[in-house]
Amino acid sequence: MERDSNNPFARMGIIRFWIISTVFWLFFPVSILICFITIGSFKTKQLLRALLCDFFQTLAIILILMCIIIYGIYNHISGFFNT
Repeated sequence: MERDSNNPFARMGIIRFWIISTVFWLFFPVSILICFITIGSFKTKQLLRALLCDFFQTLAIILILMCIIIYGIYNHISGFFNT
C-alpha cells in the first residue's frame, strides 16, 4: 500500500487528468489493453484506481447537489400548500 501513496495519476493536474480520463473512457476496452502493454500492470492499476476515485467523487457531488436541489424545490413548493 505504500507504493500507492506516490500515484502519479492522483497528483496530476486537473486538465491533464481530464484529457487522459476522457480518452481512456472513449476507447475503454482497447485503452486497458494499450495501457497494460505500454505502461505495465502496476501503472495501469494506479490509473484505474485514480479513474475510479474520480468517478466516485463526481458521483457523490452529483448526488449531493441533486439532494439539495430536490430539497429546495420541495421546500419552495410546500409553502404554497400551507394555509
